[in-house]
Amino acid sequence: MTPPLPQVRKLLPAALLALTATGLATVDASASASANVSAHARAESAAILRLTYENASRTSGNPKLGFNECCAPRPSIQVDDLPRTGKYAVRSYLNYGDKMVAGGTRAESHTMDIDASHFRSGDTVYYGFSIYLPSTWQSDSREDIVFQWKPWRDTCEADKYPSAFLSVQPNGKWRLRVNSDSKACSTPDSVHKTSYDLADVKPGQWHDFVFKYVWSYGSQGRIDAWYQTHKSPGWRQVLSATGPNTFNDEDDTEGYLKWGLYKPAWNTGPTDVNSRTIFHDNIAVGKSFSEVNPAVN
Repeated sequence: MTPPLPQVRKLLPAALLALTATGLATVDASASASANVSAHARAESAAILRLTYENASRTSGNPKLGFNECCAPRPSIQVDDLPRTGKYAVRSYLNYGDKMVAGGTRAESHTMDIDASHFRSGDTVYYGFSIYLPSTWQSDSREDIVFQWKPWRDTCEADKYPSAFLSVQPNGKWRLRVNSDSKACSTPDSVHKTSYDLADVKPGQWHDFVFKYVWSYGSQGRIDAWYQTHKSPGWRQVLSATGPNTFNDEDDTEGYLKWGLYKPAWNTGPTDVNSRTIFHDNIAVGKSFSEVNPAVN
């Protein structure tokens, strides 16, 4: 349970504070193992939102959880007994040719109606989740978007990019794309786009992610990210980036979360693959690393 760097400074002797950010991440990952039990005990009760699917329902017991999916009678989103922890996770399935939903080819869960999970510029929030790619996962010529931080559009905007999204790239990397705009009315041409490759994609493994966002459309913004797999446990920091990471929105405009599968290329034509299956587990929103740690149930 790697704490963010400010918390590490409180725990380490002064002589160690000269370590680089990379060094801190390594020390931090080792030290976190000893605190695992206590964090497990308090994580679920303290988190703002934590979805573990342990009640065998795709809502994970939260009736406000929403879904963008097709196509009856084949379920696009359902609980499956391939968990990161516990007994269950959620499986999202998508075929090329599936009817578009919410403007795209997607099978996604979302928190549009879960107010406590919403974000806006000025917030500091931790997010944790685990993603499993089946061993049969094949590389494609176009990206697969698997987690999104998505703001609503303002009244002066026709549409809006996500503030950030995590994707599987054709080059075999997990990539975070960050979009920001200081203009009050954002347009596609005014959005600043930055991408970060975080780690290698490894089918047949659970991939654990924790993100800390200091949401801001200005220079105060910051993103820190940690990563591990269940076959190679040991948190390591894979991103520490500063600068704008969201939009200059109206006072009542917020953002929400989406996870599952979104295949933008399939909106217009085929790619090298014609179906996708992915699993998510332990989606959490909180105020600390330990609250959102996806490696504990």
